[in-house]
Amino acid sequence: MTALLVASLLSVFQPLPPESGAKPTGLQVRVVKYDGSTNGAITVEVKNPTKEPQEFSAAGVFFVPAMDPAHAPQRLGAVGPYEVDGTRYEKMKIAPGATVKANLDVYCIDSHRSSPSSDTPFHLAKSRLPPQLTHAIDTEAKAVAAPMGGVSAPPAKAAVQSTVWKNRDAKWIKVEGEGVQEANK
Repeated sequence: MTALLVASLLSVFQPLPPESGAKPTGLQVRVVKYDGSTNGAITVEVKNPTKEPQEFSAAGVFFVPAMDPAHAPQRLGAVGPYEVDGTRYEKMKIAPGATVKANLDVYCIDSHRSSPSSDTPFHLAKSRLPPQLTHAIDTEAKAVAAPMGGVSAPPAKAAVQSTVWKNRDAKWIKVEGEGVQEANK
């Protein structure tokens, strides 16, 4: 019964947090599935219930395990362009009333926690990662991954993951989903 309850809660659309300094778009996101461990891809549906086209950006979006933070595995942060129908986007316009399925490359943001699995339930965080952290991760990840085919290329995964942890640990900023593991950060 508990797994069914968690699954039904996760299937609910949540408001997409706005980018730093921007107004909310009205877009809504729902987690469909996670495929990975320390890093992988999270599939989401992005719905535009408004009457105007809205731009979707995954920059700074992160996901929190839907469980007690004291025992939860790592949170996941989106890095790099996302994929919709075989094409990669940094940003894309979503038509009024439309829903798109997007695959976001995600990397664990808590080097001191255990890795999640494809069975770990996640929900969208209520805010994005701070802009300075998002920018540092994005810039360095793209640079280290470029010679290996980009952030989403399998040969680049270890280098990008190291970059995410290095930037996250450099100056700890508390974000949603903190647990007792982060008390000394």
